[in-house]
Amino acid sequence: MRCQVLLRAEGPLLVGKGLAAQNVQLGRDFVPGSAWRGALADAILRHAGAKAPGAAAGAAGVPADFDAAFHQGARFGFLYPVPAEGWEGFPLPLTVRSCKAKPGFLPEDGDENDPRGGHGIQDVLLAHLRWHAGMAEDEVTRNCRRCGERLDRHRGLAARRGLPGTDRSAYREVKVRRRLLLRVGLDRRTETAADGVLYALDAVVPGKEETLCFAGTWQGNREQLEALRRLLEAACPRAGNGWAVRVGTARARGLGKAVVEIKEAEDPLLPPLERRLDTFQPRLRSGDLADPEHLYLALTLRAPLLVRDAAGVPCARPDATVLAPYVENLPAGLQFLGGASAIEWEAWDGWAMAWGLPKPVVTAVAPGSVLVYRAPAQEKEAVLAFLQEVEERGLGERTAEGWGEAVACDPLRVRFDAGREA
Repeated sequence: MRCQVLLRAEGPLLVGKGLAAQNVQLGRDFVPGSAWRGALADAILRHAGAKAPGAAAGAAGVPADFDAAFHQGARFGFLYPVPAEGWEGFPLPLTVRSCKAKPGFLPEDGDENDPRGGHGIQDVLLAHLRWHAGMAEDEVTRNCRRCGERLDRHRGLAARRGLPGTDRSAYREVKVRRRLLLRVGLDRRTETAADGVLYALDAVVPGKEETLCFAGTWQGNREQLEALRRLLEAACPRAGNGWAVRVGTARARGLGKAVVEIKEAEDPLLPPLERRLDTFQPRLRSGDLADPEHLYLALTLRAPLLVRDAAGVPCARPDATVLAPYVENLPAGLQFLGGASAIEWEAWDGWAMAWGLPKPVVTAVAPGSVLVYRAPAQEKEAVLAFLQEVEERGLGERTAEGWGEAVACDPLRVRFDAGREA
């Protein structure tokens, strides 16, 4: 089962991005799965006395339900900033382009002169697939349809919500407010301000009239959900419909106060998987399939992806031979289309609260990357099984921390297809 998670920040929040450099700790604009997973586990273990001073790892006092709540296939997904409850946050795909002069989505009301929005976005993936499917003409414009300015790659975070009474969704770009908080270092001997020691914390902060919210998913079975709720009820104070926790770093400096809510609700923003697959197929302007002999599919990453080749090296070309050890349902004849895919690498590290040590630095495929495949048309049932497995279980390593989360055939592609008029 999949539950919706909403994290409301009640003050500055800092989820560290790497180790501090020259006394400056940079932060992320989102909350990785390992950050809020570790925060919940830390609160539960401290309440149970398993993290008391002098307690050894694996000491007595660990709650009986702890392993069921945090292991055995439970997945804590990445949480992305959203304007309010009811929105779904995600990183913009690497195939998105936007106007250089006025980048960003059109305002929700469609007014092109509204200063709150840009000239719209375009996604080039389906146009590239039509070329792969045999359409020779280059139908992708390289200029903005509204002002003629050049289109550039557009990066960032976005959110969407369903429009009542329609099958369409409203999209909006999301930018968090950041503030550099300066602090004075303390002398460990005297517990007073140390001479000449300053450090800076690059935190995200709520607006004066806006709540800073992060949304994502938790996945597991009914028994795991009930175990997690029991542990949180015992360890964390109730705050409305959620539990008060501390997330991220610099918590001793007053940062990281938040409320976590976990609701049993399926994601209403994505159409059924088979409909998404059918709509995603490249078509001619007449509406006929451009390549009836193949099915095309794309996985848009919402979290880092770590898969290794036969030599154990992190791989950026996850073809069928690389995917085989990680999935049970692999369509026959699955072909990775590297020319249509959009992939970037990113170094990931972190802090392991259980160890009290930094995590090893790992190079992984970055969120927002797009993996494109095609398979024989007669393999449709196997393709649907493969896509469903990836969406439900994740792909690759470290899936318990939210890694490997992907959306199959995201409807954003069709809505903002660069080769069709908006």
